Amino acid sequence: MRRAFFIFIAFLELIFLSCNDEGIKTIDYYGPRDTKREGFVYIEDRHFMIDGKKWFPIMLNYRNYVNYDDEIIRVSPSNHYHNNCMADDFKTIASMGFNCLRICLKWDNMTDTAAIYQAVGNMIDTAAQANLRVMMLLYPPLDSAKIAFEAGLLRHFANNSTIWAYDFFNEPLYFDQVPDRDKIDAYNVVASWREMMCQNAPNQLFTIAFSEPIEVFEWDPVMLPVDFVEMHTYHPLRVASEMYWYSSNCTEKPWMVGEVSLPADNDSISYEEQRQFMVQAFAIARSMGAAGFGWWEYMDDPGEVNFEGCYTALVNPKRQMKPATAEVAKLMSIPVSEELANMPPNYYNMLGYNNVALSGRVVDYDGNPINGALIRGWTKDWIGMNTYSDANGCFVLYSNDFNIHFEVSAPYMQTVKFSKINIKYTYADSADNIKWTPESFPNRYLEYQKIDYHPFLEGDSLTLIFNPKFFNQYKAKGSLSPIKLKRIKVRGK
Repeated sequence: MRRAFFIFIAFLELIFLSCNDEGIKTIDYYGPRDTKREGFVYIEDRHFMIDGKKWFPIMLNYRNYVNYDDEIIRVSPSNHYHNNCMADDFKTIASMGFNCLRICLKWDNMTDTAAIYQAVGNMIDTAAQANLRVMMLLYPPLDSAKIAFEAGLLRHFANNSTIWAYDFFNEPLYFDQVPDRDKIDAYNVVASWREMMCQNAPNQLFTIAFSEPIEVFEWDPVMLPVDFVEMHTYHPLRVASEMYWYSSNCTEKPWMVGEVSLPADNDSISYEEQRQFMVQAFAIARSMGAAGFGWWEYMDDPGEVNFEGCYTALVNPKRQMKPATAEVAKLMSIPVSEELANMPPNYYNMLGYNNVALSGRVVDYDGNPINGALIRGWTKDWIGMNTYSDANGCFVLYSNDFNIHFEVSAPYMQTVKFSKINIKYTYADSADNIKWTPESFPNRYLEYQKIDYHPFLEGDSLTLIFNPKFFNQYKAKGSLSPIKLKRIKVRGK
């Protein structure tokens, strides 16, 4: 009973430390980790460095797994790579011009830890022999078994400079098993991972693989105490917009592109378009200040469930290199462009929706405008779309149908959700003087994956590809009352 009493008192103290009188939660400030060691990658002035020189990771994602079929445990390439020789693959990847890999490693059990660590070590040595550094993608250590196994793995490779970083969670927006996770809970989880790194892998960096900017609703990329931010982006109409949000908000630590690609089967999308897209996506990322660039993935997987998953890679199932591979070694020669560093014309309306425009404003509880807030809307059929607030806190959420469900947050701000059905709209007349009605809206049920896009043409800027007028049209408009967000306070900053 006495022990239960003290646990209860400690719980009350935790609540007191987490909230002030207004119910605004508080987090601790963590400064940058000191990982500056000879031969290891470290961070300085938002750049990756090795022994005093800037290092720009040009990274290819490579999938493999721990193979338990034989008496000897080994790390093997993913089955769809049609090759059991990682050494050959790694040499090929290095010859393309990549200088590092993101190893997406899978294992079914963690019983024979020493043998697994040995197998992983052999794989790391194989990468080193090809002059490739490695970012290791782990299962998120969210239970005691994974925490123990991965802490041991971190310790085992603490002095191995080939491993430059660990990725603790791939796209929590899609793969977190906890629904509606509180931002403070996510923060505390990542703070514990940071402590794992400090204790077990003090020489290497760690990150999380963030997807689109609405990660900010739960796993806030700006707020979380990772060493650097690794973001993923895909649909060509979204790439520049999402990179711009990360570049504008991740100002205290490096950010890099961990995954980007254009699927190409040389039929519906040509290999030439993929090649041009790679050049353009890299130019955008570098111009916006990215500290690294990663491509998904090594070889096509025809067994994936959708077109994007099947054909995003640089090598087709016949093990033939696509033309984009010839660009990898030349990427660093692409000049930084002031034009591409600017806000893209479709930033506030990424996909060119033009049926409905819903305006509003995001402020804190003192009435101050919040810049860079994420506003997510869903229709009654749960088709979603996003936009951002500007420096005045104002936003316009464009959509092809009426939104009734909403979620809003911003870096270092709490998340709010609400539904609002009775929004009053006014309708515009069409060019033929016909008044629009919801039933006459085109493309009401069009998901973003089905939206066509213009090919990225080599040498063209985004301002030539996008027509800004198209992204400011609407057939009906409405407005929301100001949305108030509570600010999360940072203790020690």
